[in-house]
Amino acid sequence: MRLSLFTALALLLALAGCDNGNDNADKAPQAPAQSEQSESSHQPPASPAPPQARLEGKSETLQRQPDQCQSKECPKVDIDLEVYAQQDALNQAVRAQLIRQLAGNGKDDGSQATSLEAVAAGFIADAANLPDQGANGWELTGETGLLDQRGSLATIKIDSYEFTGGAHGMPATHWLNWDLAANQRVRLADVIEPGQQDAFWALAEQAHDQWLKDEADADDDFRKAWPFQKTSDFRITDDGIVLLYGAYTIGPYVMGMPELTLPREQLSGIVKERYLSADKPS
Repeated sequence: MRLSLFTALALLLALAGCDNGNDNADKAPQAPAQSEQSESSHQPPASPAPPQARLEGKSETLQRQPDQCQSKECPKVDIDLEVYAQQDALNQAVRAQLIRQLAGNGKDDGSQATSLEAVAAGFIADAANLPDQGANGWELTGETGLLDQRGSLATIKIDSYEFTGGAHGMPATHWLNWDLAANQRVRLADVIEPGQQDAFWALAEQAHDQWLKDEADADDDFRKAWPFQKTSDFRITDDGIVLLYGAYTIGPYVMGMPELTLPREQLSGIVKERYLSADKPS
């Protein structure tokens, strides 16, 4: 009797062990943990974009003077425009700025001229309408070229000069900043951190005060006659941000086109870091 009961118990235990083993074998494989799934599906980061190559251009020239005029004093137009391969939008922007300067006696005055050829023809025609030799020495010149490049930010210098008599001609220079990666113009407001406009121009006024001490030896009368002004012309250099002013803006003609430098060490948090940290292409 005892043997039969013992045997029955042993048989029941053996059958239970077999059932447990079958249950484990039938279960679906457990899904990996979330961290393991993330690692197995993670893609390596894309390689960083290669540094922007230095912008290279070629020169296009335009020269005009009255027909049959052989004198050195003849009115003349001389334009040297630098154009860049596969940069149509940039080329158009530079050309448009130069047209406005040449047609507006150095001022960006919204002239309706649509081409450099039209500007040149108009200048020669105006000279021809003067009696006798009244237009002798008249001159209209323009030149553009790459001034600097930091990363994808290229700065184009656009010069113009017009002389139509008098004591001197009128020079003008503007700087056009262009993001080669985004293919669009970069204005001064674009490089200043949001909410930092007042801080930026406070630094500019400090730079103006230093300029007055270093360059103008200014007294109170000079400061009243030539007060500080804002400008839209700028470029970024190793020293910081340089602001450009035209003739007759913050100083008399004899002082040319003044430049104010805002030191790099004072621009942290005011100017966007990606512009300050960009390197020149090799």
